[in-house]
Amino acid sequence: MKGLLHYQFINYVRSYRYVPPLSLYVISLIVNYTYTPNPILDSYALTSLYLFFVMGWFTVTLFHAEDEGQKQLTLLHARNSRVYYMALFVIVALIGFVLSFVSVVYPIIIDAFGAKTRLIHIVLGFLSHFGLVILAITLSAIFTRDLVNNRQNTWWGVLSILLISVVIVSIKSIILQVPGIIWLLPPVHLLFEMMSSEDGIETIPVTFYLKFGWVFLYGFLCMELFIFLMKRRRSL
Repeated sequence: MKGLLHYQFINYVRSYRYVPPLSLYVISLIVNYTYTPNPILDSYALTSLYLFFVMGWFTVTLFHAEDEGQKQLTLLHARNSRVYYMALFVIVALIGFVLSFVSVVYPIIIDAFGAKTRLIHIVLGFLSHFGLVILAITLSAIFTRDLVNNRQNTWWGVLSILLISVVIVSIKSIILQVPGIIWLLPPVHLLFEMMSSEDGIETIPVTFYLKFGWVFLYGFLCMELFIFLMKRRRSL
């Protein structure tokens, strides 16, 4: 697994496919904090939304970094398709982890907030960023070439599922009228509900931990769905 991780990471770096999404996110982050002071949690909510879409881009470019012939050779060496895809998930998750950390720390370093940043802000800010990272990765993976033949459909699929996930935030009251359906939809709305808290929040409510837990569990289930569908397709 370690060797596979190293190979996939180096291959991705040499492909330079990470440059556009990384550049776009860095520019967005800098522009977002050009004017100060800013509210803490609202600012973190906005940059986590930027990261949500950018991580969809990272996911597709990483999963498509190898051409089909090279991919088949790598699968042979990995001896297990699950190990192969887990390596890709780990790498893109690590990229998201680093960007989440930078997103939380950067505005603190440049003193971009109008109030003093406390540990609770840092924890909520990081979890909101990384929670959206996990959702973006696992939702986008379902539309990579492993399951979608047409490259154009891959990008439309990724963009559509990410946009729909965000739109759910504004129409949640309508969706709730249909019992149970909210549990099937990406829980992006939970993260934005938590980040709409006041900056003066003193403690993290127990319900927040449950909501964060569901976000990460939903991401895990989407990853398992991807692997299941991929294996089923390869067996046909």
